[in-house]
Amino acid sequence: MEAEKFLIRGACVSDASDMHELHARAVDAFCRGHYSDEQINVLLIGRTAEGYVPAIERGEMFVTESDGRMTGFGHATQGEVQAVFVEPGWAGRGVGSALLEHALRLAWRGHEGPIQLKSTLNAVGFYEARGFVEIGATEIDKHGTALPFVLMERRGEPPAEKQESDDEDRPRPVALDAYDSMAEAYAAAIEENPRSAYYERPALLSLLPDVSGRRVLDAGCGPGVMMEWLLAQGAAVVGVDVSANMLKLAEQRVGEAAVLHVADLEQPMPFLADSSLDVILSSGTLGYIQDWQALFREFFRVLRPGGCVVLSVGHPCSEYTLNETDDYFSTELREYTWRGLGAPIVVPCYRRPFSHMVDPMVRAGFSIERVVEPVPTEEFARVEPEEYAQLMRRPRVLCVRVRKPVNRA
Repeated sequence: MEAEKFLIRGACVSDASDMHELHARAVDAFCRGHYSDEQINVLLIGRTAEGYVPAIERGEMFVTESDGRMTGFGHATQGEVQAVFVEPGWAGRGVGSALLEHALRLAWRGHEGPIQLKSTLNAVGFYEARGFVEIGATEIDKHGTALPFVLMERRGEPPAEKQESDDEDRPRPVALDAYDSMAEAYAAAIEENPRSAYYERPALLSLLPDVSGRRVLDAGCGPGVMMEWLLAQGAAVVGVDVSANMLKLAEQRVGEAAVLHVADLEQPMPFLADSSLDVILSSGTLGYIQDWQALFREFFRVLRPGGCVVLSVGHPCSEYTLNETDDYFSTELREYTWRGLGAPIVVPCYRRPFSHMVDPMVRAGFSIERVVEPVPTEEFARVEPEEYAQLMRRPRVLCVRVRKPVNRA
């Protein structure tokens, strides 16, 4: 399996026990022949699952997963790779390389100069093959036993993010140019925008399960407002957005606490393993996606059995009325002019009938659990009384929760 197929995400506190056990298995499997039995016992003595928690809470630790199972973990701080551990059964399958590349990106953020690490004797060859050179040796005295390590460093540039090869025939995402151009203005306005804060967002959050300790994909994360909320609830978050400008703003908001990918939801997501997520959240993004059938098949693939998708989209009735179309039953690309973010911005978006929303979900294998046509909160009435009165009579947003059945693969 290629490294890019793995899900790499920030570690959460609920991972600590699995990390502790994986650490012990890795040391036992890989250090024998390089350290004595006594030294191996000393390497592991005194370690507890709770010992990983401070670094996890600082956002320094991350894990790889395949099919929802931890295959390795790493630890990086500014200027130093602290650790890379691979599940023994996954050795030689790209996990270590994927972890090290991610660790290097984290270690190089805000750092100039070489990246350093202390290597166990067995791992020297692994690091040398990936650009590290030996600069010295050291011993750590632990419980009266000397433990030798090799000091290594890597110079140069951080590894580049893997990118899919360009496909000239691939259509350009319909709203990419609009969102790239208005990213900063949108980010400044969205958190306090009444339609978001007092209308769409409360309804969307009401459909979410408890996300503490869950792996959540924010599909179309924009500048990271929802990711910040998810992280505060204790979720391990992956954010994707087609706009690199939006993702830069999201990174400024959430730092290294979430794993971010520039990705077009019209295309597969090879960086997400099968059955690796508990929840998918999508706020207002699906209107920019033409092929919902392919999208929901991909959502079904990456969700664990019992996982759910919670989404908001423009209400089909209001979209039909606003567009002055005479063909409700077609999915069609329309253009909207957004005002209030500086110069007017034309934003293309797909309008579709309700059946074209529901059928792709059902055909992909999902069960529809709840459909909410939200009404604005009382806070909306306080700041925008005229629009509040309109939204109390005419819906603008539709929120849906669908679930992957437990008995389906």
